[in-house]
Amino acid sequence: MRFILSCLVSFTLLGCSPPKDDVVIVGNAWLGAMPIYTLAAVDPELIPPGLKTVMLASDVSVMRMLGNEAVSGAFVTLDNALSVNTFTDGDYCIAMVLDRSMGADAVMVQNDWQPQAKEPITVGLEDSTIARYMLSRWLTLHDLNMTDVTTRILLPTQHLDAFSERKVDAIITYQPFIEKLRESGAKVIFDSSHPDVSVVDILILHKAAWSRAKPLVQRLKQSLWPQALAQLQEREQEFWQGLIELTGSSTEELEKALQGVHFVTRSEQQSALERVLQKDMPATANYLVASGMHDAVVPLTECGAME
Repeated sequence: MRFILSCLVSFTLLGCSPPKDDVVIVGNAWLGAMPIYTLAAVDPELIPPGLKTVMLASDVSVMRMLGNEAVSGAFVTLDNALSVNTFTDGDYCIAMVLDRSMGADAVMVQNDWQPQAKEPITVGLEDSTIARYMLSRWLTLHDLNMTDVTTRILLPTQHLDAFSERKVDAIITYQPFIEKLRESGAKVIFDSSHPDVSVVDILILHKAAWSRAKPLVQRLKQSLWPQALAQLQEREQEFWQGLIELTGSSTEELEKALQGVHFVTRSEQQSALERVLQKDMPATANYLVASGMHDAVVPLTECGAME
């Protein structure tokens, strides 16, 4: 299994590059996308020919590949999806809703940290829209502003070291990295369970790839995703072990991390998509503009609406 997992993590480094006509979907190490990565690792024969799902190291890598049109699509947060759609002037559409974060995205600080008057707060975060969104939400809801903060760009794999070495006061991160930080003494002071915060993860596809991707995405939605969620729910031994290996988590850490993620089931897909289009997307787009992250936002449409 270890070779398969390595190939999933980086097809470019290990010579696992797919054929040109394959539908390649990338994502970061966010827990919400892990069920499909794990299914591909433990039951590769279930994945139809032509579909490749690849876990990358960070949001930065995912957004770069989307912006360069190097892949067909990606598992991303709605914030990041709106950003890439805006940068490409509407090249992407929503194919599926994966999950909703109910506390699995967070701002964490040293256990003994207290803000000091006139001293900036050093915050470590990824260079991504979702990280800036969480930062902005935290500051707004706690009557702080960007002049109170000094940011330090860090990959998720650097979060634990930066925290342990006290290079930052706070870190904006997500599961499964939250549990690693918690084990090292970090505490959550703000997360996506807040009623004014909306963090939802979706699958977006490049519109030009939709015609060839459609049957594979339908297979993903109707068969692969339900199978992955069923094996997760049942804690099927090989699947669970694969998930532990992919996340680098202990059983206890993984159980805690999963409590903050609501996975969208097959039967919930349509209602979840309607909620994203009608409620989450307008609210998120408005906030991205109001907070100064974008001058304007190009909204996403449903992939099926193009037919």
